[in-house]
Amino acid sequence: MNFYFINPIKLNPIEDYDRERVDWLADKIINEGIWSKPIAVAIEHNLVMDGHHRLQASLKLKLIKVPCFFYSYKEIHTYSLRDDIEVNCEIILKNFLNSKIFPYKTAKHELPDPKFNPVNIKELK
Repeated sequence: MNFYFINPIKLNPIEDYDRERVDWLADKIINEGIWSKPIAVAIEHNLVMDGHHRLQASLKLKLIKVPCFFYSYKEIHTYSLRDDIEVNCEIILKNFLNSKIFPYKTAKHELPDPKFNPVNIKELK
């Protein structure tokens, strides 16, 4: 499966994130000098399926592009990690159109795990 480089400002989160984890991840990326895993993105509105911390770390590091794998909600099963919040692709799309995001660690996507060779972050600046 091919990945694509996308400007992170064009990606739309569907849930919140942990700020301390973003700081930790940004430091890890800088120290290792590599981007080790693409962000999983839905072709529907460039919604982030997996990689909210990577997205925020890329914005913090002012990267101009990040590697992304693209999927469609027509192909991916979604579910909630919380008993009190329903999650499915229709709700995710409706939330986006209403500028609403889920709380941290709510939406889960069953995604494939394609091969990816890490990218030097110098290529992302």
